[in-house]
Amino acid sequence: MPPLFTALNALAQSGASIASQFIGANQKSHARSTQSMVLVGSLILGFALSLIIWPISGYIPKWMGLEEAPAQFAKQFLSVVAAGFAFRSAQSTLTALIATHGLTIWNFFGNLITIISNAAMNYVFLEGCFGLPKMGVYGVALATALSWLISSGILWCVLRYKVEHQTHRRDLKRSRAILPDWIRIGLPAAAEPISFQLFQVFITAMVVYVGTTAMTARVFAGNFAALSVILGIGLGHGNQILVAHLVGAHDFEKANKRVYQTLAIGVVSGLVLSICMALMGEHLIGFFTDNPDVIKLGCLCLWCDVAVQPFKAVNFIVTTSLRASGDSKFPAIVGSGMMWVLAAPTALFLAFVLDLGLVGLWLGIACDEFYRSIANIWRWRSGRWKSKAVV
Repeated sequence: MPPLFTALNALAQSGASIASQFIGANQKSHARSTQSMVLVGSLILGFALSLIIWPISGYIPKWMGLEEAPAQFAKQFLSVVAAGFAFRSAQSTLTALIATHGLTIWNFFGNLITIISNAAMNYVFLEGCFGLPKMGVYGVALATALSWLISSGILWCVLRYKVEHQTHRRDLKRSRAILPDWIRIGLPAAAEPISFQLFQVFITAMVVYVGTTAMTARVFAGNFAALSVILGIGLGHGNQILVAHLVGAHDFEKANKRVYQTLAIGVVSGLVLSICMALMGEHLIGFFTDNPDVIKLGCLCLWCDVAVQPFKAVNFIVTTSLRASGDSKFPAIVGSGMMWVLAAPTALFLAFVLDLGLVGLWLGIACDEFYRSIANIWRWRSGRWKSKAVV
């Protein structure tokens, strides 16, 4: 499911970038038409996913290698949660569109309410409160789907009454002219993160091959390493909105300056946070396990992650900037190609030829981020993104 949701998020962000360009160009009617198109399109895609996933929900666990009880639990979860994919798609789109107008605080409150309601419904359905039967896995899935519904409802109210968005019939007619640009930008934007997710699955499979200790260490180190990139991701999303506005206004010089300012902050923050995680690694991992081998290996991975985070910040910020300007094909084609042609062989060489194991695989991920960051920076410096704008 994560690759599908990643693709939906990328499509939503692409549509929001087009709307941002129209806002920057002060073409509010076109921005409204774009928002209407993306909302309707996301709902259609969500329903389509439901129709695809629900009939095969019993086969997916088997394809993943699950058997007996785990496979049955996964089937039960998918059969229920698939009905909520349209709400999940709408949630992603509404979040992106609201952020386009700079109202990110409302996204925070909307998603906070969603988390709280999800936790509350999980408790009610699992414990059988208020006379309800104990639903087990079905209850968890139902709570997830309903939380998406609640989130999309709240965010729709924000878009409707705070942003004052209204969908008119003429907007849908006008959106036919914008649809080709959404497809041109959105499809490559969705393909690149899917390739990245599959690359991570490949790395995980190699970690499993290395052994149980490596798998355990990767789980702990990976979760703490994820904290290092949070600020960079937030900066990247904010930068994407601003760059799209500036590109729409044809203020390319200011857009270029904005990207480099964001890069400076993102790289430094990623480096500092990753060093902090590495310094505290023994205590952080030791809080969850007393296995000395897992702690030692996890700490080594966190120090390797110090080499990953600066390039990861560069990749995320520059890739989202290219998408914001309408240049999404380059990071999709070149980035995906580098993952499999350069990064995967590098990871395998370090892990199994040089016998570095998990550390080698982690350094392979660092090489992937390094290769793609060099390519993306070159593309941005070339200035070709200036000719890819919708406006």
